[in-house]
Amino acid sequence: MPDSAQPSIVLVEDHALVRQLLALLVREHLDATLAGEAATVAEGLALARRERPDLMVVDWALSDGSAADLVRPLAAELPGTRWLIVSSREDESVLRAALALGVHGFVLKQSPLETFRDAMRKILSGDSFYCPRSSRLLMESLRSEAPVLGTSLTFREREVLRGIASGLNPKEIAAAHGTSPKTVQNQISQLKDKLGIREPAGLVNYALNHGLLRSE
Repeated sequence: MPDSAQPSIVLVEDHALVRQLLALLVREHLDATLAGEAATVAEGLALARRERPDLMVVDWALSDGSAADLVRPLAAELPGTRWLIVSSREDESVLRAALALGVHGFVLKQSPLETFRDAMRKILSGDSFYCPRSSRLLMESLRSEAPVLGTSLTFREREVLRGIASGLNPKEIAAAHGTSPKTVQNQISQLKDKLGIREPAGLVNYALNHGLLRSE
């Protein structure tokens, strides 16, 4: 019997080898239950509605559609489900499309297995996660076109927002800036109120669109 206290994960991936590797990763390296596997959008929709998982790990391009065909209808139906998109395409348009859907993470398939493990752990804990290569792709595409960030945000708020967009959690942001996690949590709450954004993925999208993930 699976441990009901463990978070549940559903995998939707049409390449059997990739799906089986991710399934092995979940079973052996995460404190989570693999609730099911699917290879198509249709199978994924049915499985998600039946299992109501804590995390959906979905390949962007599937044989009968895309991850968007899963996220759009299920986001409202399953508000407690979090989303990790995986893709073999190093294409900033795919990253932007995923961000626009409000997903919680994005990992390119060229990443090592440890990156997938870290992504699932962070997203299940309530954080966002974008692999280093996907963050760099967006930085490169936005650097020349990003508008200057509005002056309504303080320097510290911009630093916190940059940390969130880089995939850091409040404890890590606090350590980087010599403050307490509680202070960072308060700053994140203030950011959400000031920007009118409630989800971490929305803060990431805002930071990317305003050029905050720049090279130092």
